[in-house]
Amino acid sequence: MRIAILNNKRAARQQLIKILSGCSSHELAWCTDSGHEAKERCVNDLPDLILMDPLIRDIGGVAVVRHIMALTPCPILIVIGSVEQWSEIVFQALAAGAIDAVNTPALNSINYRQAEQSLLRKINIIEVLTKNSTIKTIDSIDVCLNPINDRPEKNLIAIGCSSGGPGALASLLSNLPRDFQSPIQVIQHIDAEFTSGLVQWLNVKSALPVELTVSGAMPTPGKVLLSAANMHLIMTPAGLLEYCAEPSDTPYRPSVDVFYKSLAQHWKHSVTAILLSGMCDDGAHGMLELRCKGAYTIAQDEATSTVYGMPKAALELGAVVDVLPIHRIADALKVNENACSVDASSINATFVAQI
Repeated sequence: MRIAILNNKRAARQQLIKILSGCSSHELAWCTDSGHEAKERCVNDLPDLILMDPLIRDIGGVAVVRHIMALTPCPILIVIGSVEQWSEIVFQALAAGAIDAVNTPALNSINYRQAEQSLLRKINIIEVLTKNSTIKTIDSIDVCLNPINDRPEKNLIAIGCSSGGPGALASLLSNLPRDFQSPIQVIQHIDAEFTSGLVQWLNVKSALPVELTVSGAMPTPGKVLLSAANMHLIMTPAGLLEYCAEPSDTPYRPSVDVFYKSLAQHWKHSVTAILLSGMCDDGAHGMLELRCKGAYTIAQDEATSTVYGMPKAALELGAVVDVLPIHRIADALKVNENACSVDASSINATFVAQI
């Protein structure tokens, strides 16, 4: 990969360059301490990946992420001294479209080797995600969606997201009322080290309580659960949420596909599956299985997606019932919750009629 560096700390730039120079599969595209220069460089020499510290001096780092993702889309990995210390700006950058975050390997730190390996692991994962796409488009699927007969408390809302996901999640959750009863499970591509910070950040935006998913828990009405481990989350035959290591060959853990497919196999009630902003095609095949089982499926539209990868893949596969802008997804969920014994295939017509 051709990797660029945006960091206003000279020592950090030198250390990142040294790490990249030790990897034969990666090369330095360019290096700068200026957000303005980074924006110009992306126009003339777009790299495969940018390692960015958002604490740059000449311009807001979040604004740089937003600008690059809008005009010259490119994977951005936040590399910052302490993700925990700067959690607010980190999650703002993730909301703007950065794909993940990692602590800067500090040469004199006792955790240097661990931080270096974590950085390289994330770079390799991003390389896999940007190069591998297994979606094969089809014109349509022949399926009759089953009626939804469950109470709202039994209608599990399963949300998958990646790049730009935190911002989309914050927007969606902020538009759901405090008395919303359907249980919500979120699979967000993010290192488990930072999930607690994401939960805190989302709780500021959401009227519903947001918590980390505990292995052995059940989906809880009126609560948002966020996957919290560098492992897959699955639904067991007993209706419990569990973490597991397999399959081991997926580029990201947790995988949205793994969770969706376990729901299709084991969840005995109704499901609303949603794919928000994100790079790659994770979740598309699992969403198709859920749709074939009668689930109501929603993909965020291109106009409001920071990265239109995961929703697009599901749409091309024929797995999506409705394509909606982020600000209308909450309204669709509220209509769904208020509907009694509504055929999932008619939800869109009901929703449009009430908007």
